[in-house]
This record gives sequence, C-alpha cells and structure tokens, in this order.
Amino acid sequence: MASRPRSRQKRGLEPNLYESRGYFSYRNPVTGKWHSMGKDKAKAQAAARVLNARLMPGTDLVARVMGTEGVTLRHAAALFLEERVDKHPKLSASTKQNKHYRTGRLVKDRGDARLDQVDTRWCAQYLDENFSGDPYVQYRSVLSQIFAFAQTKGWMKENPVAPTRKSDEGYTKKRKRLTVEQYRAIYAMAPPWFQIAMEMALVCLFGRAEVAAARYDHIYDGALHYIRQKTRERSKTAYVAIEMTPAIHDLIQRSRQLPPLSPFVIHRTPERTSAAAKRDEHWSSVKPDMISRKFAELRDQIESIARLPDGEKPTFHEIRSLGSRLLELKGVAVGDIQVLMGHADEEMTQHYLDGHGIRWQAAKGNSFDMASLLS
Repeated sequence: MASRPRSRQKRGLEPNLYESRGYFSYRNPVTGKWHSMGKDKAKAQAAARVLNARLMPGTDLVARVMGTEGVTLRHAAALFLEERVDKHPKLSASTKQNKHYRTGRLVKDRGDARLDQVDTRWCAQYLDENFSGDPYVQYRSVLSQIFAFAQTKGWMKENPVAPTRKSDEGYTKKRKRLTVEQYRAIYAMAPPWFQIAMEMALVCLFGRAEVAAARYDHIYDGALHYIRQKTRERSKTAYVAIEMTPAIHDLIQRSRQLPPLSPFVIHRTPERTSAAAKRDEHWSSVKPDMISRKFAELRDQIESIARLPDGEKPTFHEIRSLGSRLLELKGVAVGDIQVLMGHADEEMTQHYLDGHGIRWQAAKGNSFDMASLLS
C-alpha cells in the first residue's frame, strides 16, 4: 500500500521533517522523539537528509551491499541470548535470568534500531536518558555484550558502547545503612528460619544468593565453603572456605533443629507446595527473592525505616555491610574482611565499610622527651 501523501503545506519537506508556525522539527523514526531544527528551512532540510540517510530503513546502500542492512538490535539480542546465555554451561540460573530481563528491556526500548546505524552517541544518549547508578552499569554491560556478539557475526565493525563511561559518576547512593538497633528489632520479629538467614548474612557476610544456596554438605575439612555468585566467573577470590568458628557452628546446629529435614541451611515448611517448587532441588529451599521480600516486610514495621522513601530503605544486603563494619570495629584487618566477602579488590570492601559513621584512623603518638628536647 502506498504511503499517504503529505499535505500541501508539507510537500517539499524531507521525510520526518515538519513545520509549524515557521519552526521546523524532526521526528526520529527509530525512537519517535522530536527535535527542534530552528527556523532556517535550508538548514533543516539538509539536516533531515543526513538523519534520514542514517535512520530510515532501506536508505543505506553500503549496508545493503555489505549484507548488514536490516539486522536489528532485536535480532542480535535474540541470538545473543540463545548462543551466549542459554547455552553457557557455567552461568548460574540467576545470572541467565538477569541477562534475559535486561535484554528484554533493551529490546523493548530500542529493538527496532538497526545495528549499522548505531554509534557511540546513540549508546551514550540511551544510557544517560534511561539509567543511573547501578542500573546504568548493568545495562551498559549487557548492551556491550550484545554488540560484542554482533561483531563476531560481522554485523558491526566496532563496539560502539566501549567509549562510553563505565559508571554513572554523578550518582550518589541513597540507600541508608542498617544500624545495629534496626537489625535487632527486625531479628526479634523474624520467624526462626529467617533469624538463621539474618545471622548467616551478619556472621559469614553472605549476600542473599549465598544465604539461599548454603547447604550442610558444603561443610567439610573444618570449613563452610561458599562461592560468591556475582564474581564466580571473574575472580578466584569468589571461592571461599570459612573456618567453622564456635559462632558459625552454633548457627548451623540451631538450623538443623528447625523442621523440616532439608539439605539447605536456610529452609522452611511452605504454606503450600506448588508443582514448580517440587521440581526444584528441594521443596523446603528458600529463593533469594523470598529473602528480600521477607526482609522488606519486617523492615517496614520499624518506625525509623518506615518513614524513609522507598529508595532509601536498607535491604537485606545491608546486613552484609553491617557485619563487615562490626568486624572492623573488633580489630579485624580489612584484608581479612576482603577475603571473607569474596572481593577481588580492597576498594569494593572499603565501599561496604563506608557509610556507618566516621571511621577514625588509629595513629601512634610521638614519645618525645620534652625535657631534653627543650634543654
């Protein structure tokens, strides 16, 4: 079907260029956003021609000859998930789920974008306009992985994400640290299985994924073995064997006494067991999302937390930070805390230790003999 002819007053204008009351505007055919082009018709026409050549399907003759015309972000993302995520033997289920989720957002926002027309400015504008803080880092990473995959297929010569900034420098963390008093109040309200989960996070410095994954058969050779899920593919420091101290031994023993019988340290009897749950490793296991939801449910009953905006309320992950700070106050070296947390570098450990008030640096005083100094 032929496209609808333009009205008489708009005839002679380049496609996607519009005029209203003497001012010209260009509508991006990919994003749908409008951009002012000023009052100079000649300049607006010239700019529209350049933009259409880059943005409109079927206009890039070079791409047509090279065989890359028509390859969209949607198509590249689908193959990326199939070949690099779903078939990856070492990626955990949670990592695959996260990559699917973030890729889905990218496709929803910019799925129709043609790869031969994507450049660094396109990437920078999309990331800056839609994300900040940790989401900026995460979505930038997935977008870069998709484009790196596209390079292996010959659809792109360079990865346009590479020159963009690797973090959102202007972002300031809003989430508040969890205090000892708040931890105690939440712990007092928690059911026994969740009290064990909170203790593991505080004593072992576990994140929710490690808390949910901890099993009794991970205890051998006098140590509790765990793998830091976030860094397992990037660093050997993610593999940690924690000495079975009296505190950890007591925690494990109390966990074993809780019904039902389970291979998982953190377990509970669910109110109802779904068919999906029966297919899991064990019907008594607890998912990381359940840990987050339970913490939020209890947390919001604490007055000092309930009055905070949602973006500032501490999460279960803050127990890990609180535990690291308590160890530091006991005199444990930062390097030892770093090993326990499974961090590859001290900078990340320092990030967890910050935010709990002023960290006074101990310094030795001089012992001058003032009498002889002044004589």
